[in-house]
Amino acid sequence: MRGMFVTGPLTAGEVNGDGNRVRVHSAASRTFDELTGQVLNPALRGYVADLTAPYGIAVREDLIERGVGHSYGEMCLPLLAELVSEERPADLLVLATEIPDARLGRATATYLSWQCAGAPLAFAVCDQGLLAAFTALHLIDGYARTGGCRRAVLLVAEQPTLYHELPVPTPVPDRAAAVGVVLEPGGRRGALSIRRHTKLAEHHVAEVLAAEVARLSGDRPEPTVLLGARLAEVVADRSVGGDVRVCRENQPFTGVWLELSRGLFGWQDSGAQVLLAEYDPTLGYLFSATVRCGG
Repeated sequence: MRGMFVTGPLTAGEVNGDGNRVRVHSAASRTFDELTGQVLNPALRGYVADLTAPYGIAVREDLIERGVGHSYGEMCLPLLAELVSEERPADLLVLATEIPDARLGRATATYLSWQCAGAPLAFAVCDQGLLAAFTALHLIDGYARTGGCRRAVLLVAEQPTLYHELPVPTPVPDRAAAVGVVLEPGGRRGALSIRRHTKLAEHHVAEVLAAEVARLSGDRPEPTVLLGARLAEVVADRSVGGDVRVCRENQPFTGVWLELSRGLFGWQDSGAQVLLAEYDPTLGYLFSATVRCGG
């Protein structure tokens, strides 16, 4: 295992008019370059065979025999240890994934809640492709506005092991990665806003994204723009403004969140604005999240 990045908490900021507005407090991430042994489960082969048989999808017997894979539960536990404590417990935990957990049959979000200080209410967001983490953020933001959430944890995770062949082309990472983001209500520094553009054709994406960057710029420096690998393909060489950084293609789901966790400390210090964005061409959805690290 290598590549752990942890950011420190934000300094106290002036509370804006909306005390329940969610803000980014801190983040941490880990990547796993080597395979870790998966618990050998004698029922796994039959379980996968039952799932795939109606669709005529081949089972990857070789992977099951080797017992390889990464469990999201074990991947995310170290992040919770870094980000949440008994002194600062969580009220809400949301796990966002695209590739299924290698440990089948376990309610991973519930498991993580049991291991997290505060035993928070837990949700899992999946089956939404590359945009699942943005939906998770939207849920956290909505829950925080009720006033019943002092601290929330977003966990974004992906792993490369599938115990069956892919029925349709699907972006698969080349290594496992997990990112944790702590969000709290109140304060201007780190304030988060989420925007969703639906039914958006590919040829309009660059234009809409450029307008978003221009809106954020105003009389402030242009934002840092973290483009998901799929979105980068769509906008190609068309300028969208800002300091554009394209995230790793072989980390399709966690790429923008890994970049956020690695750069957040510096952006907090400089008071920058950071725009994370991804596009799903099948649905025609462009989702973005802006973190205003300054006041």
